[in-house]
This record gives sequence, structure tokens and C-alpha cells, in this order.
Amino acid sequence: MSEQSTAVSTVEDQVLDAARACILEYGVRRTTLAEIARRAQVSRPTVYRRWADTRAVVSSLLTREIGSVIPTFGVDSQIRTQLFSATAEVANSIRTHPLFVKILESDPDILSTYILHRLGTSQSAIIDTLAPMLSMGQQDSSIRDGDPMRMATVVLLMVQSAVQSADMVSSRISGDDLVAEIAYAVDAYLRPPGL
Repeated sequence: MSEQSTAVSTVEDQVLDAARACILEYGVRRTTLAEIARRAQVSRPTVYRRWADTRAVVSSLLTREIGSVIPTFGVDSQIRTQLFSATAEVANSIRTHPLFVKILESDPDILSTYILHRLGTSQSAIIDTLAPMLSMGQQDSSIRDGDPMRMATVVLLMVQSAVQSADMVSSRISGDDLVAEIAYAVDAYLRPPGL
């Protein structure tokens, strides 16, 4: 990796870390690019060269944060078993992640584009990570037949909707129980008939 690309990555991380701190303190609506630049200790033009507005910074931040909780898969056990554990782990990590909690509590409309209109970068990354895993699970007979890309998309929708709606149903089911149920639902969806 070149020295220049390392510097760019470092500046990007500084800005995203500053954005994270601002959002946790103020929420998305009250976070400005000027405040992000100040906290990151970089000039405003440095931020504006990379992101057009606060929403673009938030999008990059969400992609980074979600990417950090996507697990890796091994070849030592059945893929469906690993997916069961991974579903619970990822759902719980995102459900309790301070940034996502803050956004869902104070600025949920920020996520509406990615819930209602188009896939975001992190959602696409999740689907692109899951699809080959599902294909491997079909090869080891732990996952039912079907188009892996379609199935990965449905798994994303199942987990995403449960995580985003967890607070809404908290008087009826605890977050931990919800995570257990969604992991079971994903497992049942992927299980071959007769297992």
C-alpha cells in the first residue's frame, strides 16, 4: 500500500470517527460537516473533497460500522450452523450498536432510503457475502436448494426488519428473545426439507 493511500485512509477514518462522535452527541440532523472537520482536525475542504454533505458521510460511516460486524465463515462446520450463529451475532451487534441505536431513536428517517427505495453499500455487501456462503451450504447439503442471491436477499430483509423494529415490539418481546427468534426463522428458511 502506498504512503499516500495510507494517509487518505487515515484521514477518512479520522473524519468518520469524528462523525460518529458528533452523531452520538447531537444526532444526525444537528451534525454539520464543519463540526465533523473541526473534530477530525482537518480542513473543511478536506471533508468536502470526499463527501458532498453530511448524509454522504453518514452513509460511509454506516457502511464502515456494518462492515465491522460482518463475520467470517470457516470450513470446519456446516454453513447453516455457522449462519445460525452469525445471524444472532450480527443482529444483536447492530441492535445494540450505539450509533444505530442513536440513529433509530433520533433520526430514523435517515435510514428510510435504505429501507424503502434502494440497497445501500453495506446491504449489498451483506448479500454479496451471504450468497456464496449459501451456495457452499447447498454443496454441503445443509442449505436447501434455491437461488443463493435471492435467498441472501430475503435473509437480509428478515434480519434488517427485525433489528429495525426491535424497539417497536420491545413491550412484547425482549431484544435477546427477538434475536433468538429471528435466528431460528432464518435457520428454518434455509433448512432443507426433512431436516
